Amino acid sequence: MKSTLVLLVSTVTMLVGCSGASGPDGGKPAPTTTTSASAASSVSSVAPPALSTSVAALPSAAPPVPLASAAVLPAPSASAAVAPPVEEVPMPKVTVKNIGMHIGGGPNDDVTKAPIHRSVEPHFDEFRRCFAKVEDQKKGGDFGVDLLIEGKGGKAQVTHPRTALKGEGFKACVVAVYEAIEFLHPKGSKKTMVSYSIRFTP
Repeated sequence: MKSTLVLLVSTVTMLVGCSGASGPDGGKPAPTTTTSASAASSVSSVAPPALSTSVAALPSAAPPVPLASAAVLPAPSASAAVAPPVEEVPMPKVTVKNIGMHIGGGPNDDVTKAPIHRSVEPHFDEFRRCFAKVEDQKKGGDFGVDLLIEGKGGKAQVTHPRTALKGEGFKACVVAVYEAIEFLHPKGSKKTMVSYSIRFTP
């Protein structure tokens, strides 16, 4: 009986000593559950806040720009017709000269007429080419027009073409030559009406 009581007291003493056992550093060990909860709390306090920006709100990348396809030039067709060279019409055997000029309102001196002469004479060969359209090129004739020239010069207004020479397109050809001339400005730089006549002599 006495030995049984001693054994019971020894067992209780061992249990009490085990419950008060110190940790490795001499202190009481912290409960595992409490330490885990504290660690979790510390981690949550330093964790970065959740991103509030949704993925859909982020700007989407611009779609790739397609590369311009290289222009494909059509291969020249072997059967393409080649334009024949323009055959120049032989210069007719005819001379052209001025036979009269009258300046409306005058004066009709050489100094006043000079700018008109210098403007028209360089185009005499063009008038000669027009003569190729005359029906009977063995006969000569005259051609007159009225020219209204601006004070600053330039192209003139051509009116009242007159001639006895016949030929399809002849009159229109001569008028077109006059219309293409860049006239020098008349004397005094004022608008001037001029009657101008040339003669075709085969």
